[in-house]
Amino acid sequence: MDNVTATSKMVRLYIATGFLYFVVGTILLAINLSGVVAVDRDPIFILLLYGFVTQLIFGVSYIFVPGVSRHSGANYKLIIIEYILLNAGIIAFEGVALTGQKDAAVIIGGLIVMIVAVLLHAVNIWRTIIVGKSKNATMA
Repeated sequence: MDNVTATSKMVRLYIATGFLYFVVGTILLAINLSGVVAVDRDPIFILLLYGFVTQLIFGVSYIFVPGVSRHSGANYKLIIIEYILLNAGIIAFEGVALTGQKDAAVIIGGLIVMIVAVLLHAVNIWRTIIVGKSKNATMA
């Protein structure tokens, strides 16, 4: 499987995971607003912001940036690692928030892996832009 096909599969996984988080977050919000069960809104917003929005941004950026730069310089292995780290951070935050336990180690660990995922994504996208610029400059 080539890098483009593999990246395309990860894009679909990012988007599917994002919508899964969106559905779960929406259900939790509906439960909270109905008053049936008291659910803290922090895990809901974590799911909607980091789970849905960030997953969509990450996935869609791997479609648009190579299209604009006319080069896919993204490293597939880094895409997998950033996906795993981002989701591990989200799940860590959700576990702490939903159980009501304020475990500082889990919160800090979750935050660190989410930051690493964002940095890896930035490196991958930056690499695609820079390699695309240099290839376009040599073609002109």
